[in-house]
Amino acid sequence: MGFGRAVLFALLATVPGVILALVGWAVSGSPEEWNHTMWLSCYAPFFGCVIAGFMIGLRGGGEYGMEG
Repeated sequence: MGFGRAVLFALLATVPGVILALVGWAVSGSPEEWNHTMWLSCYAPFFGCVIAGFMIGLRGGGEYGMEG
């Protein structure tokens, strides 16, 4: 359950990651030419969100159940 939840959270985290990457690209001036320094404004927000979503999904949420 933990790994499946982590993958689901990582997939859901791609949405804000894409939005943040697009904002970073726009803030950096929307350059036509790609250079190696653009990774900070485009790749870092996207993969940062995916990794954060995966880590949150892996975190143990405790056991949920009925106490009798």
